[in-house]
Amino acid sequence: DVLWRVKLVLTNDEDRDLQVLGEQLEKETAGSTGWSRLGQLLIQVGHFSEAKEVYLTLMDSLSSDDYEGLANCYHQLGMVSNGTGNYTEALNLYQQAVELHLKTFSEGDIALASSYSNIGGVYYKLGDYHKALSMYEKTSEIYHKTLSPDDSALGTLYNNIGTVYNSLEDNSKALEFYEKSLMIRQKILPSNHPSLAVIHRNIAIIYEKAGKLTNALEFYQKTLAVQEKSLLPNHHERFGTYNNIATLFDTMGNYSEALKYYEKARDVCYKVYPNNDHPDLASVYGNMGAAYDQLREYSKALEFFEKSLAIRQRLLPHDHPSFAQTYNNMGSAYDNLCEHEKAMEYYQKGFEINKKTLPSNHPELAISLNNIGSMYDIMDDYPKALECYYQALDIKKETLPSHHPSISNTYSNIGTIYKRMEDYSKALEFYEKSLDVYKISLPPNHSNLAVLYNNLGILYDSMENFPKALECHEKNLEISRVVLPANHPDLATKLNTIGSLLTDIGEYSKALPFYQEALNTARKSLPPDHPDLQEYEENLRILKDILKLYIKSMKRGCKA
Repeated sequence: DVLWRVKLVLTNDEDRDLQVLGEQLEKETAGSTGWSRLGQLLIQVGHFSEAKEVYLTLMDSLSSDDYEGLANCYHQLGMVSNGTGNYTEALNLYQQAVELHLKTFSEGDIALASSYSNIGGVYYKLGDYHKALSMYEKTSEIYHKTLSPDDSALGTLYNNIGTVYNSLEDNSKALEFYEKSLMIRQKILPSNHPSLAVIHRNIAIIYEKAGKLTNALEFYQKTLAVQEKSLLPNHHERFGTYNNIATLFDTMGNYSEALKYYEKARDVCYKVYPNNDHPDLASVYGNMGAAYDQLREYSKALEFFEKSLAIRQRLLPHDHPSFAQTYNNMGSAYDNLCEHEKAMEYYQKGFEINKKTLPSNHPELAISLNNIGSMYDIMDDYPKALECYYQALDIKKETLPSHHPSISNTYSNIGTIYKRMEDYSKALEFYEKSLDVYKISLPPNHSNLAVLYNNLGILYDSMENFPKALECHEKNLEISRVVLPANHPDLATKLNTIGSLLTDIGEYSKALPFYQEALNTARKSLPPDHPDLQEYEENLRILKDILKLYIKSMKRGCKA
């Protein structure tokens, strides 16, 4: 005899959402015997060891020629093994279920469809996507012959096929099947059913991969809305959705909003992992640090990177690959805090782990080399900086398309080192290579182009080619007016640069409106005692004095 202890939670009879969800769960387990129904419910709520016990007990009560009953038990035990990550065992159990079913039913009978579908799911988890598709197609043939077009089983199957196409990077096919699944589920399921959250999330992932970030955000928020109605506040699925939304806001450059959702994800971790030692929490801390880094709150960034590092040091071997990213992030924070020796220390730690754990041409090695090169640049060790940048360039050329923006970044870095070494012809060669790649790979108003035009402007100024310098700085300003807010302090800097260049070449009347606009912009965004604001005021005052003298001299010339 088995004694079952059941924990009951008091609910409100008037809660319509809960009532509808309960009715749907009842439908999904309808037709099963008491024991089988209990097992199905236990699997649905993730109590796999208890479900296994139920089905093993049920099998003991069946006769050896009850093929259908035994097949159902093997099938459900396969679901238990699948749920606990034992995929090889799950595959074996599902195949035994098929063999038993075939003793009673024909190849195309609906009784076999669930096993075929679950076998497809196991092949997917094992990374054999083409075998997964093959099993899903067998399932589809049976379903289309035996089920109505709006049956929930078809909704599940379409979702699974979409997931395989997603893994095969066929985004259009993935979206096609996800949308088919969504149409069915919206017709037959209550609005708070967890399956709707799954399909909303899957569609969001496809839109995010396609760069349609607004659409992705819409579907992630739909996912969260369902989860808030159907899952406990500390459920791991809610953690995943908070993290997905935060990462999306990161990509969109909205770091303050990203932090709000990272904090929600963190709070779930605090409830689920009370000892605060779990890789998920380490990842969230790392992501929060990266968001603070983008917001230029470098001390806060470092605080969260250190929290992430502390968890990983407790849980992982010292040379685990995930340490490399944490060390690189800490290097970046120290770099931004102008603690360059500490930055170099952490960049080199990250590089040493990457060298041990990654192939010699892995892109992450190029990132590490680029970071170390930037430190040698700051320390004025230009030969070592060039050595690192050239090594990074070799890796990128081997592993990336020739027009990839990352290659352009390295060309630009090499150009900057040559400029510092006053080898202007080599600097110009690499800046122009960078520009050629950017023009192919980036939209015309991308901020990276603005930075490159600024570097070219400074280089042409050093070469005393003032018309080209002015042309590049004007292009920099043109892009910046599109991508920056009207009162952004960087706009004031760019306006001041053009004003200074025009002043240097004697174009005083043309310089005046640039100095004036630089000052007006800075007054809207900087405190009254900011040194940049004082510089712009002084430049404008000096220019006005020069213009007065110029006008006086012109008048004297006319009188003469």
